Amino acid sequence: MTMYFEETQNKSMPSIVFIHGGGISGWMWYKQIEHFSDYHCLVPDLPEHGKSINEGTLNLRDCADRIAELIENKTNNRKAHVVGHSLGGKVVIELLARRPDLVDHAVVASALFRPIYLLSLVHRPFIYKLSAAMLRNRAMLLFLAKQFKFLDKVAIDNLMADFSRLTGDSLFRLYDQLYKFGRIPFFELKHANVPTLILAGENEPKAMKQSVEDIGEALPRSRGFIIKGADHTYPWVAYDKFNELIRTWINDKM
Repeated sequence: MTMYFEETQNKSMPSIVFIHGGGISGWMWYKQIEHFSDYHCLVPDLPEHGKSINEGTLNLRDCADRIAELIENKTNNRKAHVVGHSLGGKVVIELLARRPDLVDHAVVASALFRPIYLLSLVHRPFIYKLSAAMLRNRAMLLFLAKQFKFLDKVAIDNLMADFSRLTGDSLFRLYDQLYKFGRIPFFELKHANVPTLILAGENEPKAMKQSVEDIGEALPRSRGFIIKGADHTYPWVAYDKFNELIRTWINDKM
């Protein structure tokens, strides 16, 4: 299996794998890569995203297997801390269900496992084709960049490039995977004896905050935490708080 990834040069240190959210690629972790310069960081682009745009179609189990292969091949002791946001958080759950032996500590950030009624109404192929057509408009891309609260030009350009590559089919597959993996794999996770921090922002939808409790019930060594005043953008907007939570967790100080 192939998948584009970037890594920092601190290869003698413990590894952290950062898994991005849907529709956006690994560059979103730029505030974390800067902060965790004392770690060996691995940052993949999942299939149909970023520089892995042509590396097969998106499937969460396949993504988890690719992350497992990355850990086995690129870390010193075949083990890593794993951090995932949104779609990436669901990939972390699949990895914990399939290969918990490869994970030292896990952080699951804003992984949705409850239905949101409005999303179920618009989950139709023609809606995604219309959305993809709108993403060809520069003014719309700039508007979305502002909604995502990216402020510096490099981040805005990266976001616009990611969004402009999305097609109606890839958008449908992305959200279809989110729906198909809407059930927490309780049986598999009860064997995942991995310290796992489960996060959501205080200003995210109720279903997201309820998902924190649901995931916590499935994992034997977990803790849920709601980040005050935060919405879905906290990895790059409230990055100081988010980074400190990660560091505290992986160092067993929480």
